[in-house]
Amino acid sequence: MSTEDNTASLAELNERVKVLETNSDHFFLIVIAIIIFFMQGGFAFLEAGSVRSKNTVNILIKNVLDAFIGGVSYWAIGWGLAYGAGGNDFCGGSEFLNYQLSYDLYPKWFFQFVFAATAATIVSGAVAERCQFGAYFFYSILITAWVYPPVSHWAWDGGDENGVGQGWLNRAGYLDFAGSGVVHLLGGTCALVGCYFIGKRRGRFNKHGQVLDMPGHSVPLAGLGGFILIFGFLAFNGGSQASISQEGDGAVVGLAIVNTILGACCGGLTVLFFNRFVLKHPWSFLMTLNGALAGMVSMCAGCNLFEPWAAILVGIGAGFSFLGVHFLMLRFRLDDPLDAVAVHGAGGLFGLLCVPFFMYANLEEGSRGIFWDGHLSYPWTVLGYNILGALAIIFWSFGSSLIIFGGLWYMDWLRVDTDLEFKGMDITKHGESAYPAQAWIEQQYNVGKSDAESNQNTPNHMKGVEVKIGENGVTVDPSVAAHNNPLEMMPAKGALMKSLTNNLQMKSLGIVSKEDEKSDLEKGQTNPSFEE
Repeated sequence: MSTEDNTASLAELNERVKVLETNSDHFFLIVIAIIIFFMQGGFAFLEAGSVRSKNTVNILIKNVLDAFIGGVSYWAIGWGLAYGAGGNDFCGGSEFLNYQLSYDLYPKWFFQFVFAATAATIVSGAVAERCQFGAYFFYSILITAWVYPPVSHWAWDGGDENGVGQGWLNRAGYLDFAGSGVVHLLGGTCALVGCYFIGKRRGRFNKHGQVLDMPGHSVPLAGLGGFILIFGFLAFNGGSQASISQEGDGAVVGLAIVNTILGACCGGLTVLFFNRFVLKHPWSFLMTLNGALAGMVSMCAGCNLFEPWAAILVGIGAGFSFLGVHFLMLRFRLDDPLDAVAVHGAGGLFGLLCVPFFMYANLEEGSRGIFWDGHLSYPWTVLGYNILGALAIIFWSFGSSLIIFGGLWYMDWLRVDTDLEFKGMDITKHGESAYPAQAWIEQQYNVGKSDAESNQNTPNHMKGVEVKIGENGVTVDPSVAAHNNPLEMMPAKGALMKSLTNNLQMKSLGIVSKEDEKSDLEKGQTNPSFEE
């Protein structure tokens, strides 16, 4: 084989390797983004379990629409503002409606979209149980299409090969690997403003400002949602490496995932033990769960740069940050049913500020954290830019939310009226109940029991339908749905009972002859109802 042939074969092999690397990275992004997208289900279950049963359908449809509205909004405007080519320091400048967007960028588009949807979903929990449906549409569109995209551009858009279109925080050296600031601090700030303008739920505080217990209707449902979010966070943070084909990528992904789960463990345990032994409260599952989520949020900024012991310390600090903001919100009578501000806002800010102190993994001397290279300027520069980035995110999201929620409040479009809030929005707004009364009726609980036993041991909403035999024949409560009516669902039994009752009534009146009894018996034997 000639030298030219060897050179051609080598070039072809290099090209194939490059294609394989590109496809591997694309596949990695797509799979990770699908897992992150499943976090929408976690938010839905967590929020559904944390509200009262009368608003379950309402909060579920809002979580579904976060994804649906977010998808269209991000396609139309969001991606262009975040990563569109030809942009400037503030935002992208093209590829709106995905116009002329290369198909090679579609995996990245989907990955960034699920991050944007997460930012909008954070807000829905903070204003749960009293937000008008139209207001929800309005703020969800604007957060996904306008508020979030420029911030992601500032921090994560590196521009083209010449640096054109690079975000100003990215150029400065702001470090936020998976979005403690970009996603969670932004979402938490928007949630805080929404909480303020929409006001507290009626009955959450008494006239003296004391907190009144207003529990959600299903701790198991909230727990399921929490576990899904913990699962999704592993992909959220680990997948932010955005590639898997280059040397060291797998190690960074593994480090990020280990640190993320350690942050969850230590954030949850900190809240659990502090709540029990310092505050003398019971062993609270929901508080522990929120502490774990705050720990994972704090890991987003530096999970790729922390050593595991540092992740433990940051997780502990995030647990205390969550507790501080949780009680501060109650102190100022700000009603956040999901503790979205405490989990995402406090956890995100704390994690973002910890990066310059604890960054160490895979870094050379001189570029490590303040605890190692504090005598040099670099880590202090990172601290300065992370503080600047946090302030910029807070001011941008606060100002934007002030316009959005303040405008809705001024127009009286933000909050439902008192009557609707008291009745609940499921049936009134959506025509559906999460737990229809007719669906709970169980005939099986009456089998083999006397009426007295059934009434004593079976909850009212689960008692079977009582069949009454009286002077009007065989009857059931007319309000009972057909699928719970034993005379309709068991036609053989119904026909038999009706026939026997009619015969007994006629005999009691003395108007039944022997011939009639014989005729009825013959008819009964040929009745197709008895063939069941």
